[in-house]
Amino acid sequence: MMSEVLISVLTSEQAMYLYLAILSLIVGVLIKRYPWIRKYTDIAVDVFAWIEVNYRSWGIYGDEKMDSFVKSFIADYTKQYGETPSIDVIEKAKALVESLVTKQNEIAGGVVDGNNN
Repeated sequence: MMSEVLISVLTSEQAMYLYLAILSLIVGVLIKRYPWIRKYTDIAVDVFAWIEVNYRSWGIYGDEKMDSFVKSFIADYTKQYGETPSIDVIEKAKALVESLVTKQNEIAGGVVDGNNN
């Protein structure tokens, strides 16, 4: 019973916005420390945030979220810079998102949704 309440609180829409705000601060620190990563981090964080807010209503979880991220990241990057991102940039963006998910899980105590995704 207590775990259900805790999961409900930690996975609420308000909690997700808090997690996204904290994650944005972390990315901001990274950009200040490594300014060359700004070219793809802004897009990666925007796409990540968009997916995190909408994935439940889309009915996607786990690997499907990463697939959606990669497709959206490539589309947004191409639109903004007029070129397809290199494999290296895509892998760096994926690594950034994976680190954001790890931080999000740590903040939420290991539970982001009912499926630990």
